[in-house]
Amino acid sequence: MISSPRPSSRLAQVREAVERHREEFALVHAVSEAANESTCLSSVLSEVTQMICEHLDWPIGHAISIVPDTPPTTESLDVWYLADPQTHGSFRTATRAATEAMINQGALGRLFADLGPYSLDDIGDCPEFVRRESARQLGLNHYYAIPILSGAEVVAAIEFLAVRPSALAPDRLRSLLANIGAALGRVAERELRERQRLLLIRAELAREEAVQRAAELQRLATELGRRNRELDQFAYVASHDLRAPLRGIANLAGWIAEDLEPYLTDDARRYLELLKSRVNRMEALISGLLEYSRAGRRAAPDEQIDATSLVREITDLLDAGKQIEWHIGTLPSVRGPRVLLRQVFQNLLSNAAKYSTVPRPRVDVGADRDRDGSWRFFVRDNGPGIAACYQSRIWEIFQTLQPRDDVESTGIGLSLVRKIVEQRGGEVGVDSRPGEGACFFFTWPDSRPDSGPEPGHELEPSLLLADHERGSR
Repeated sequence: MISSPRPSSRLAQVREAVERHREEFALVHAVSEAANESTCLSSVLSEVTQMICEHLDWPIGHAISIVPDTPPTTESLDVWYLADPQTHGSFRTATRAATEAMINQGALGRLFADLGPYSLDDIGDCPEFVRRESARQLGLNHYYAIPILSGAEVVAAIEFLAVRPSALAPDRLRSLLANIGAALGRVAERELRERQRLLLIRAELAREEAVQRAAELQRLATELGRRNRELDQFAYVASHDLRAPLRGIANLAGWIAEDLEPYLTDDARRYLELLKSRVNRMEALISGLLEYSRAGRRAAPDEQIDATSLVREITDLLDAGKQIEWHIGTLPSVRGPRVLLRQVFQNLLSNAAKYSTVPRPRVDVGADRDRDGSWRFFVRDNGPGIAACYQSRIWEIFQTLQPRDDVESTGIGLSLVRKIVEQRGGEVGVDSRPGEGACFFFTWPDSRPDSGPEPGHELEPSLLLADHERGSR
């Protein structure tokens, strides 16, 4: 049998099929190489999008990120392949305007249902495709999309538009796109694992730092407790050791005055009285320092306090020799340690009484609500007033505006007021002009701040000042 010299049609068909398979294999292999070399999905999407468009002769390719909200939303990435940027730029503009609605269109919506490649043969027949008018003007009729999965979650997608349907059979095209999506999915999974690894490292570092910080705080708390105990012990010892010789001096002065009374001159009597006053001042100063060092460091339970009754109780105990006219308004009931609030009022009221040098001294006590809802108390007198340049100085310890020989004062009272109120979370202040009296005020929150005093100790009332002369201005 003699064969015909004409080419074999079967061989030509096989050669054509092998060539097509070779081209498809080359595309999948190139995509796999790019994916294997990348640890970041966004860095490989641009190259893969270009390769697919070149191989399948698709004029537009675009990458989309899926934000895993409920429901999911899309975010247009700046990854585009445009065969003719000038002509196809209008579709890019339409995509930017429709990004939020794209997730609801038929194409991308199907990606979440099928988790596989999706194609739309006629964009004009899909009313959910929000960019169909822009696509129709460019003659783009066919739509393809590849989901990129990390596990079972769609994290990104690549969409393509074409003028004519692909020359590949639908099954072969779907298989080709699925293989490409699987290769890109491995990049997404590696990226996710790397993020998780970094998060675990950060969490471990944060845990170790927290453990170290907790240990350091515990050490500091232990050290602070030890220092506070030492300070308490020192305060008690210093108070006892300093007061004992003072009492001896006072007793000796009294004995001298008693034994030598017939022989004392007026100057000698004045010197002995001056000695007694200095001893009393020193003892008051020691008590004030002891109290100032302990204020706020001993836990005192909160209780409901009738401020009106408390103020009246204090005014009844103050020296009434000056015939002060007390005007006490309706004061609220507040919560807090009674012994501390008493200390605040006692110092402010004793100050008002002490510095009332006018013929008819008057002191007003009242309260109103502050901006944050806490109570704002005030003590107003009609005394000589305080110049503005001294109004910050009076809150400092040991500061007085008049010589101690003129007005007996330790210079600790207002410092103690500020310390108690600020540790409660409130504020103190004064409003005054020379010759117009002074109005001292403080706020008293209903609850103490989180950083309270040292726990485990009770405030000892015996250490609180009961003598109104310990207040100072």
